[in-house]
Amino acid sequence: MLIDMTDKLIYHRGGKTKEAKRIEFEIPKGMTCEEFKIICIRMAGALGYHENNVRDSFGTIADVNKTKDKKQLKLLFD
Repeated sequence: MLIDMTDKLIYHRGGKTKEAKRIEFEIPKGMTCEEFKIICIRMAGALGYHENNVRDSFGTIADVNKTKDKKQLKLLFD
């Protein structure tokens, strides 16, 4: 029998809304604090917090995927 050994970070929004009702991140074992901070920043963005507010709260990070992610978003929305 296999046992699921992943941790999860789950946000569940109650009430009536057209926004995301559930956001779930599976956290891999051995994740560093810096990697966890990036996950938290991404969740804040997914919840609709403005990028400036997130940066003010968490500070800047050396996210190696940031440039790549911005290019992908540009492709999606242009």
